[in-house]
Amino acid sequence: MTKNYTHEPVLPNETIKYLVTNKNGIYVDGTLGMAGHSKRIISELNEQGRLIGIDWDPEMLALAKKGLAEQAGQTTLIQGNFADIDEILPRENIIGISGVLFDLGVSSLHFDKASRGFSFKHDGPLDMRINPENPLTAYTIINKWPYEQIEHLIRISGEKFSRKITKLIVKEREKNTIVSTSDLKNLIEKHFIRRKDKIHPATRTFLALRLAVNSELDNLLKGIHSATHFMGKGSRMCIITFHSLEDRIVKETFKSMVKLGGWELITKKPIKPSDEEVASNKRARSAKLRVIERTEVQK
Repeated sequence: MTKNYTHEPVLPNETIKYLVTNKNGIYVDGTLGMAGHSKRIISELNEQGRLIGIDWDPEMLALAKKGLAEQAGQTTLIQGNFADIDEILPRENIIGISGVLFDLGVSSLHFDKASRGFSFKHDGPLDMRINPENPLTAYTIINKWPYEQIEHLIRISGEKFSRKITKLIVKEREKNTIVSTSDLKNLIEKHFIRRKDKIHPATRTFLALRLAVNSELDNLLKGIHSATHFMGKGSRMCIITFHSLEDRIVKETFKSMVKLGGWELITKKPIKPSDEEVASNKRARSAKLRVIERTEVQK
């Protein structure tokens, strides 16, 4: 029996409130997922309004197409990476947009589907690829990369025990190939019974691997830059982050854009989910929404 996966969009009301300022506009959902935000965007548009949905994962794109079947006349759904917006939009003859949304991280489906290998809560292969055509997997990193590269990845994810964890990985792989998410989780868990910050001891290691496999931080910077080429006066960029690495990049990049001129921060501080939303959707607890608006197109 095929399991039906669901995904609850984070900060849906706040996102639409800040994003949709022109009901006749063209909006880009650069992280389409299961179309939770996209459905709400379309519901705010007039008949002339249009949505461009982009997702790197063909499985997610197929689910989104089903979910948006009734709105097919107003939507164009594309398999691709939002980092390549500057290549994707011209192919659709789009030269300007009214807004763009990046909901970063991965979908609930990725975490819940064991075969995708994203979560240590489910035993599966060490994969973590958003796009299955990506040649790099978490398995390759863990079993093939040198100590220095693995340690660096884990350290920049915020893991203060990066050296100890990397030494455990290198020592273990000399004896046995680390094949599954459970293999890696159990290896780390054995040496870290309880932590003061209350998160599972493998959390930041898994985050580091996912970010590296999918080049998420590099793609974020490229995506922001690419999208600005199509944003006219009054258009807005909304970005939802889920951990400090992403949020720091967005915060500092937005600050730089404002300093260079032609942009205004709409959210002086990030918008966070309410207690009620967190209670109904635990994955929303670390979400932060930042919004910037183009006030002038510099020539």
